[in-house]
Amino acid sequence: MTRARQRTIQDSLRKCVLPVLIHGDAAFCGQGSVSETLQLSALKGYQTGGALHIILNNQIGFTTDPKDARSSIHASDLAKVIQAPVILVNADDVSSCIRAMDMAWRFRQEFSQDVFIDLICYRRYGHNEADEPAFTQPLMAQKIKNHKRIKDIYLGQLIHKQILDSDLAQRFYDEYFKDLQNILDRTRKEKNIKTLSKQDLKGSLWADWHPVKEENFFKKTNTCPLDKHLDTTLKALTTIPKGIHLHPKIKKLIENRHQMLKSDCLDWALCELAAYGTLCLENHPVRISGQDSIRGTFSHRHAMYFDTQTSKPYSPLANLSPKQAEFCVYNSPLSEMAVLGFEYGNACADHSFFTLWEAQFGDFSNGAQIIIDQFISSGEEKWMQSCALVLLLPHGYEGQGPEHSSARLERYLQLCANANMQVCYPTTPANFFHVLRRQMKRSFYKPLVIMTPKSLLRHPLVVSSRKSLTRGDGFQEVIGSEINKVADVEVLLLCTGKVYFDLLEERDKSQQDWSHIAILRLEQLYPFPTVALTPWLNGYPRIKKILWVQEEPANMGALSFVVPRIQKLMRDLGREELSFIRLSRKEKSSPATGSFQKHLEEHRHLMQNVCFHVQK
Repeated sequence: MTRARQRTIQDSLRKCVLPVLIHGDAAFCGQGSVSETLQLSALKGYQTGGALHIILNNQIGFTTDPKDARSSIHASDLAKVIQAPVILVNADDVSSCIRAMDMAWRFRQEFSQDVFIDLICYRRYGHNEADEPAFTQPLMAQKIKNHKRIKDIYLGQLIHKQILDSDLAQRFYDEYFKDLQNILDRTRKEKNIKTLSKQDLKGSLWADWHPVKEENFFKKTNTCPLDKHLDTTLKALTTIPKGIHLHPKIKKLIENRHQMLKSDCLDWALCELAAYGTLCLENHPVRISGQDSIRGTFSHRHAMYFDTQTSKPYSPLANLSPKQAEFCVYNSPLSEMAVLGFEYGNACADHSFFTLWEAQFGDFSNGAQIIIDQFISSGEEKWMQSCALVLLLPHGYEGQGPEHSSARLERYLQLCANANMQVCYPTTPANFFHVLRRQMKRSFYKPLVIMTPKSLLRHPLVVSSRKSLTRGDGFQEVIGSEINKVADVEVLLLCTGKVYFDLLEERDKSQQDWSHIAILRLEQLYPFPTVALTPWLNGYPRIKKILWVQEEPANMGALSFVVPRIQKLMRDLGREELSFIRLSRKEKSSPATGSFQKHLEEHRHLMQNVCFHVQK
């Protein structure tokens, strides 16, 4: 949030906005997010000019003594990792506390580095006012009970030095708490924050927040760029820049992209980069970060080229026009929680920036599950904290094992409620292009989780025409079969994502007649596209059965989320008589098998099940 505000006010020296992080002593030592976040402090894509850390060292973690809470001597020893200075100060000594803060502030301003204050103090009432610390730390609790309060210690010093007398001090104390009580009483009488008007919210942290109903998600948004912006972007992406020594394979990549334009078959990476470039030309700055986001884990993106003689980077999307918005792409540290937390704060504090985080594999996003659960999915409900952060999570079963197959789609769908975010699984480059642009073209801000492909990045069928990027219908929540005659369809296959292409392959090599089968792809899973799906379910008069097909195990993927909604829709449409069948891998405790041969067997079994159930 600090970096975003520094950018907003053009604080290039990073001297005008200061991040202050307050830690508990037990949390500072015990929580991995602290170590991960410290590693961001001096990195180009994350630096804020130094943070001021205050460790409230209560010498206890709820009921846990320091000897059981850490292996280091001091609670602040983790600061040594980044060679940051640590100022230890007794919290009972008010003058020293003020001096410590002054030293820390001046050090940060002078050297633009993190600095720590280890504030040695205590907790009078245990973990909270209703706690009983004597249960577990009886000796410490007794010492604290007999110990003078800091107010009385400092007041005694001031009276001794004849700076204050006791009557003036008491009047000041009484007036201060009277003011606090008046503020509390007034706040309780004011409107609920969720009912305040735009004028009421002006200038506050919630200035851009307004409630959004689920139906707002389905209002069509114009996501088509101007032809001139698309032309400028595609030209930059398909032209070898002058004066840069490129790797032969990068030259070949650029030439291949040029051929894609000629043949009007644009692949996933080209459409993705085109989305970013056109947004930049429309004055929407773009920021992407992740462990290998510059090149892309699967060597598909190449958002920067590196000079083979100097290693100097060149970004075609940062050189589209002198008047364009900023384009930033960063390789992050090998961290999920800290980096995703950083991007969440960036997206919340600056809605003008299109912010994306990409997992190296979607499976690894579980390292950031705390950020996803505590902030991204629930931040708006808890704090009216809106953002349009995008999570790009590579997902798909290709036999790469249990750690490289599943982004755990089911977990994100389980978090969906009250129109809190969007979950999409696009299967065409054009649909990916439009769903990215839609994030910045809507009048509201919601997180977007996208299951992105791996093997499909270079699949010959996963291409889109240039026209599909500039046509009027934009993002399609549901994509239907374009082959079958409506009157002939008796079996409807519903699916989402990569398994669609597996079904096409099975259809093409099958000896069976598939003329009576239609395949529908759900490109958006939440908010569930009931309106877009209804015409398809109503449009097949002779349909007899519906099959939900997924490649994930039965206890994973979209099955448990999608099936009840489809069944409800069928009841609402008066189609209860239709047979509904679920096809997937068997339930598993592991997302996928570790054996490639076993993977192929499971895949064959799934396709055989489909063929069996679609027979007339």
